[in-house]
Amino acid sequence: MDSETPAPANCAKCGTALRADARFCARCGTRCSPAEPESLAVAESAHPPKDTWVAEPVATTERWDDLRAVAWLYGLLLLTSLICGWGYSVNPDGDFVFWTTLVDAAVITGFAVYYRNEILPLLHPSGFDGRAGTMLAIAAAVQFVGLGIAFYLLEKAGVPVERVTDEIQRHDYSVWQLFALYSLAPAVFEEIAFRGVIYERLRRVLGEREGWLVQAAFFSVLHLSPIIFPTHFAMGLILGWLRMRTRSLLPGMVLHGAWNAAVILLELYQ
Repeated sequence: MDSETPAPANCAKCGTALRADARFCARCGTRCSPAEPESLAVAESAHPPKDTWVAEPVATTERWDDLRAVAWLYGLLLLTSLICGWGYSVNPDGDFVFWTTLVDAAVITGFAVYYRNEILPLLHPSGFDGRAGTMLAIAAAVQFVGLGIAFYLLEKAGVPVERVTDEIQRHDYSVWQLFALYSLAPAVFEEIAFRGVIYERLRRVLGEREGWLVQAAFFSVLHLSPIIFPTHFAMGLILGWLRMRTRSLLPGMVLHGAWNAAVILLELYQ
């Protein structure tokens, strides 16, 4: 007998010997067709032999796309900040903050529209539930107490810190214009940029904790004042923590706007 010819099988019901190509038992009529090749292939693919090498997933370009998005967005925001700082060094009485805010708002809006599928859920009112309110209260307590003490010590040490309300005298701003420019606009657009687009991209590439730290560092550097790097880094950490715990940008916007508004009010009534 040929060694490659399979041994004849027996009927599972009556035990009668079957031909190699038999589909039915000649004695009892029981169906005994062999398994279809397709089903065998599926079974083998689902349970490959232990000594079979399985290729690793092919690396995609998604992480590079995420890093490019961060580089473009942060690069554009940093460029406008540098131009604004250079403008004030040339003309201290120039109204550069208004135009910088306008350009930044346009850039961030463009990125938010492009990534709307992930940004819109972070802006949905349903995300601001009771748990988010509790997290907001905790973050607000930490920020107002901790950073309040830090700025108080800087003031007592005689460290020069720029006053936002000086813009009223320089550019004849109304109080409402000051709040819109220094409280509302940063609260909305900076949260979308840093805790929305930038953090989400960094989280995918670096992980949650690393993304949280890097976005806070980017946030502090953007303000281009070494004196406030530590305080704004801490602010970025607090707002980033709030974003991570609530899965929403709305609590961070509320805290960011409230902090900036409190700074303005404090300057106005000191």
